[in-house]
Amino acid sequence: MIEKPICNHFSDKFYDVALITLVTVMYIALCAEADIYVPAFPQMIDFFNVAENKIQLILSINFFGLCVSGLLAGPLSDSFGRRKVLLAGLLLFVFSSLGCAFANDFIFMLIFRLLQGIAASVPMVIGAATFLDKYSQEKAGKLIGMINSVISASMAGAPIAGAWLSQIFNWKANFIVILILAIVSFMGTLFFIVETLPEEKRKLFSLKTIASDYINLLKSFKFMCYTLIVNFPFTAIVVYIANLSIVFINHLGVDLETFSYYQATTMGTFIVFSLLSIKVIDLKGLDFTKNIGAILALIGTIILFTICLIDSTNINIICIAMAFLAAGGAFMSGTFGMKALSIFPEMNGTSMAMMTAVRQLLASGLVVLSEVFFDGTLLPVAIIIFSYAAISTCCYIIMCIQMRKSVMKTITSISIG
Repeated sequence: MIEKPICNHFSDKFYDVALITLVTVMYIALCAEADIYVPAFPQMIDFFNVAENKIQLILSINFFGLCVSGLLAGPLSDSFGRRKVLLAGLLLFVFSSLGCAFANDFIFMLIFRLLQGIAASVPMVIGAATFLDKYSQEKAGKLIGMINSVISASMAGAPIAGAWLSQIFNWKANFIVILILAIVSFMGTLFFIVETLPEEKRKLFSLKTIASDYINLLKSFKFMCYTLIVNFPFTAIVVYIANLSIVFINHLGVDLETFSYYQATTMGTFIVFSLLSIKVIDLKGLDFTKNIGAILALIGTIILFTICLIDSTNINIICIAMAFLAAGGAFMSGTFGMKALSIFPEMNGTSMAMMTAVRQLLASGLVVLSEVFFDGTLLPVAIIIFSYAAISTCCYIIMCIQMRKSVMKTITSISIG
């Protein structure tokens, strides 16, 4: 039996509209939670009286929370229902956002950011799952594509909004906006979202089974390679953004409003090429699109590394390099992701959770690494991104060689037979 929310006298069509609208609001909140406050890093350094290379912990510890919680959010909702787990996650999101908005101590701020990350992973995982529960694969795919566009647009617009809020008010205003979005998401879910997973389709919760599935994914060289590759653009952009405001504003003298536009160009490029990738896939196919994406991302990585070695103050070339990387990342995100998911088609949910967890773990770990080697320039960031790209390229080459050997072995076997 499908559970109804508190207001249960509306039509099914109303609940459909409510579900799509509220999931969209949740994802806007998640995007704001990720980077709206980044332009205010210089203000937060002064407020908390911390070193420049420590403020990035606010970002990295949040991604760590996303990573840890994301591995359990999906299985929990498979066992206990989407709505209950979603409400619990959103309630924690409200509490942690309130803590962030009014934290006066850096340690407390980090604790609330960790809790905010743990909470944010719940709607991130369950939002897409509700579409897959309720609609056909074709319609769910279109809705998820729409949400991805919202994510990209929100990540592009959030820094501009954050810079504006910080200028007019202060850094706390950014977290108050997140708090408002969290409250709207929780109240909307409580009143207007129905349970989308009937009891007869729920699974018995077993940590042993969950652990076994994740171990199988970790043991798959091909799956982990594709996961590493598909997460490269996102991780590169996160490490870049985590250091950008401190370098551009504190060390290169860029004003807050101008900085927000520099930062937004990266995600703006991602939006344009995300839309373009749909057309390219239709015309040229999946393999062509992913290869072009990889080439564009590598070009951006090489330009970024080279300019940071030669002249790390050249803002325009740095932004052009990241535009290439973002363009390639837009082509790579869906194509390489589909390659990874196709390896274990019977474990799509678990595979998606693993890919997301690896992404957040890489993002948090590499942001911490950039903090350790921070020198007031983007050179450490460029070195980290270049190293990740080199490792991903090696993984892809090894997979191509293995695939070719497998094909040749099959052809030989057929010939002998």
